[in-house]
Amino acid sequence: MPTDFHRADPLIDALVADLAPVRPRRWWREAALLAGAVVVEAFMVAEIFGMRPTTADALMAPAFMWKTASLTLVAIIGAAAALLSLDPAVTGGRRIRWLWGALALLLPVALAAGWLIDAGAAGSEALLHRLDWRAGLGCVRHVVMTALPMLLVLAVVIRRGAPTNPERTAAAAGLAAAGLSAAGFVLSCPHDDPLYVAVWYGLAVALITGVSRLLLPRLIRW
Repeated sequence: MPTDFHRADPLIDALVADLAPVRPRRWWREAALLAGAVVVEAFMVAEIFGMRPTTADALMAPAFMWKTASLTLVAIIGAAAALLSLDPAVTGGRRIRWLWGALALLLPVALAAGWLIDAGAAGSEALLHRLDWRAGLGCVRHVVMTALPMLLVLAVVIRRGAPTNPERTAAAAGLAAAGLSAAGFVLSCPHDDPLYVAVWYGLAVALITGVSRLLLPRLIRW
């Protein structure tokens, strides 16, 4: 019995009625969004928090360089992993696996380097005094607040991609936003003690990454 294709036409029309063309990804558009977020981050740090008065002297201090380099690497590797994972063709590839491995290795290496710097410091202070919990909670609040614009931009970028592991992509995006925010805030924060940085900056990064891991996958199309 021949099939009546004309009878199926209304059904097909109904199924595709709500479909909209998907704008293809453009690397330059994503780069422009991220660059804009970086400008916003810099403006927020400079205008809201101000620069630390000893920035010029701190630039050559080992602890300051360790803090800045570690957080910047977190941001760079996290952003690269998040953006690469948006393409299903490379999600299981060697490049993305190398980045996940680099992220897993970065934390213990950074903590070990911080311990070496701290171990070589002259003198020792009381633990609670070094942690300075009032200032530490302020650092956590400021890093989280300045990370939100970057996290919002990354959420927009992720919605245009097609990650096959949304949770992992969201976690990488959270690391990128947190790392960038924390790396910018070091110009305002006067605390370079590796113990202080590991506890309070680590807490801020963990909070942002956890929120991103929980919320961003809900915004992904598939």
